[in-house]
Amino acid sequence: MRRCLAALAAVVLLGAAHGATPGVDAPPPPQPPRPVVVPPLHQHRLPNGVTVVIAPRHQAPVVTLAVLVRAGPELDPAGRSGTAALTAALLGKGARRHGKPVSATELARQAEALGTTLEAGSGAHSSTLSMTVTTPKLDAAAALLADVVRRPTLAAAELERTRAQSLDALRVTLGDPAQVSVLAGRRQFWGDSAYGRLVAPATLKRITRADVAAFHAAWYRPERAVVVLAGDVDETRGRALAERLFGDWRVHAPAPSATPATAPQPLPEPLLLIDMPGSGQSGVMVTAPFVATRSAERRIGQVANAVLGGGYSARLNQEVRIKRGLSYGAFSETEVHPDAGMLHASTQTNHPTAVQVLELLRGEIARLAEAPPSADELAARQATLVGSFSRRLETTGGLASLVLSQLVLERPLAELSRTVDEIMAVKPEQVQAFAKQHWQAGQLRGVIAGDLKAAGDSLKPLGDAVRRIPIDALDLEQAKLAKPAK
Repeated sequence: MRRCLAALAAVVLLGAAHGATPGVDAPPPPQPPRPVVVPPLHQHRLPNGVTVVIAPRHQAPVVTLAVLVRAGPELDPAGRSGTAALTAALLGKGARRHGKPVSATELARQAEALGTTLEAGSGAHSSTLSMTVTTPKLDAAAALLADVVRRPTLAAAELERTRAQSLDALRVTLGDPAQVSVLAGRRQFWGDSAYGRLVAPATLKRITRADVAAFHAAWYRPERAVVVLAGDVDETRGRALAERLFGDWRVHAPAPSATPATAPQPLPEPLLLIDMPGSGQSGVMVTAPFVATRSAERRIGQVANAVLGGGYSARLNQEVRIKRGLSYGAFSETEVHPDAGMLHASTQTNHPTAVQVLELLRGEIARLAEAPPSADELAARQATLVGSFSRRLETTGGLASLVLSQLVLERPLAELSRTVDEIMAVKPEQVQAFAKQHWQAGQLRGVIAGDLKAAGDSLKPLGDAVRRIPIDALDLEQAKLAKPAK
């Protein structure tokens, strides 16, 4: 009976399509492009150093409130990678409110009563806590967020629970060839610089409550804090709210003066093989230098990455998946910091084709220096970037994240209004020149993580000089990635 109904529906639809009246039943023609408008951004600095940004967007009675502290994994103590992440995770696991300790369960209940949840995380140069609420709940949500950021209890029991969860997640990561190739590739590129220190089981196990408390005391300071209110809130109300909840924040200890080394300190081997017997596929990653966020070439680099691996129709996916069917997808991303940057291209493939895919990734990155994008190719990739940017502006959370990203990367907020024009101004010859300067073949590094035995003779062209690391000997904490020989 269901097959008969489906067939009847298909006939009806087919008949309707053939009977459509042009201009009446046909879909409407595409409309002219609409301008991408960034709302006015009001930036203030409180007397104690807290930066406040209000981004009014009154289309709906919703506000995203975020508090960011400029402190991330690059400030982890030596031998204790993961401290920043654990500290951020513990913020919402207990705090003092109205002079009394409140448990993680009660905090979650209070957030749910406001129709929201606490979102916490830590990334490069930042630890962030955010909530999205309806406008009438804004004051109560802001008070909750201020207590969680300023007065967390950092309970020992919650630390152990969070550590256990992190270790479980890391075990899953270290069993995934794609993730292993990315971790090893980052360590291979950055070496023992601040950006190359990766979280490992051993480092997580060393972190004590005293470490977490010391990190919070040292780096969670008003002069490093940013409060962003994006959505249905005006400048006057937003500023008054921030002053009331964060204006009396004081830290009497002197500010730390640590300046971690952030320049890449790459490993000497241009290619690493991580042996993961029994893995289903191989993860392949290629890294290359990228410019810092302070660079005048930053926008050209953004477009160049989009041409290379920024979508389904970009060059990497064209070569690896569409033309050859060697993977479900191959893409590239950039990791940018105020003082340095890295591009990485990655994918998964069958073990015997891992070397072929590695060479395809390398080849496409280097080829951009010789084959600039055509006008149509560039226009398609620019449209992808502009579309992604404009979609983020459609939500209060996306708008808040754009503001925070600008401040973390030490870029002026006014630059957001120029984003579309700057992307569309990039020319094919600029993309080619960028690739020629930064992505020469000799600057590229690669990692293959998978079952090397299953790869068979496909590894022979690599020769014997390639460094191999058994997964059991992989040590993300060590500068050389391998456990010291006994």
